[in-house]
Amino acid sequence: MGVLAALGPAILISYLILSGTTAFTIKHVSNFYCMLGMLAAVLHPLYFVNRDYSSKTISLINNSKQNRKKYVLANVVIALCVSLIYAALGIVLLLVTKELGVPGELKASFLLGFSVNVFLLVLTFFLFGYILLLYGVRSGAVYGILTALLLFFHNILINVLESTNNVFLSNIIENFPGYFYPVMVGSNPLSPMQYFIGCLTLVVLLVLVLKKSERIEI
Repeated sequence: MGVLAALGPAILISYLILSGTTAFTIKHVSNFYCMLGMLAAVLHPLYFVNRDYSSKTISLINNSKQNRKKYVLANVVIALCVSLIYAALGIVLLLVTKELGVPGELKASFLLGFSVNVFLLVLTFFLFGYILLLYGVRSGAVYGILTALLLFFHNILINVLESTNNVFLSNIIENFPGYFYPVMVGSNPLSPMQYFIGCLTLVVLLVLVLKKSERIEI
């Protein structure tokens, strides 16, 4: 449902571009790709975790703290591989569209920032969904929360930014991962502060998932 909902804005903007109302550049391609692809990239590795828990096969793994820790790390590796696949597909897509004559600069710094952004976004939201599953949130609710965060919530924050003159509030929103990941993933490399906050958030979420997994009753 989230992927289908993401088609709406993409189709609308595509219509505006084709009708000549607005320009079409390489960053439109990267943003469309991220709009449609990042939710799928997060849900793919999360599907395996949810499948194991919903089918009760996780009980075969939860017989020791060591196994539970290895299970978490294995799923993180899967999420890492998925993020790298989506980043590689995105870069190939951008290079092909550039060769087809789509205007816009395609610098190495942008491609590197694009790859790092995808990597951080997928792992961060995957771990966030993972911790929700560990705390007993139903999979449908988890997918709904992730859909809202990746496709809609940042639009609310954008409206808040545009309507406020409070510098402190603006700085908080601009450096909040729930805002800058969906907005910036396909547009520009993040700022050093945003990368620091993103890496710190990733580490905190990983520690929370590991700690919660260790406390699961056998």
